[in-house]
Amino acid sequence: MNVPIGRAAQLRQALDEKFSGFLATIGPLSETQWAWPCPREGWPVGYVAHHVGQGIVRPSGWITQALAGDDPFNFEWDVTHDLNARRSQRLGLPAKDETIRYVRVATSNFCDLIGSLSDAQLDLIAFTQTSRKHGFVRRSVEWVAELVVRHVDEHHPSIREALASH
Repeated sequence: MNVPIGRAAQLRQALDEKFSGFLATIGPLSETQWAWPCPREGWPVGYVAHHVGQGIVRPSGWITQALAGDDPFNFEWDVTHDLNARRSQRLGLPAKDETIRYVRVATSNFCDLIGSLSDAQLDLIAFTQTSRKHGFVRRSVEWVAELVVRHVDEHHPSIREALASH
């Protein structure tokens, strides 16, 4: 008898698969490969890997903010671009072992968080944004978790392209 799994368990499973694939790509890289530039971002593979980790930790904060009953995180692209620029200048090429550990911890914590949520918690509003195209939008915790998947999908192919080009 097949018992359907809940939304949180389905999301957790999708996240586990996505993160496992990403870690399988970056885990065995040499120090030389770690420094190769990614074509889409212009950043080294190692920084893109760290950036993906940041793209898990930051949304975790938005979700915990919503779970605590606080106002949703108000996303602004200008702030995000500035944050990325400052981090890349400050961090440079992060150490491989530290970055992989950071990504492993971030992915594990995120999967545990998402997997622990009820449907009502997945429906909480955790993110707002105003854009010319869509106006003011409000997004759920579930949408934020799916955003994390899309962020990995955005950057993982660039790492693969960098590896294939050498």
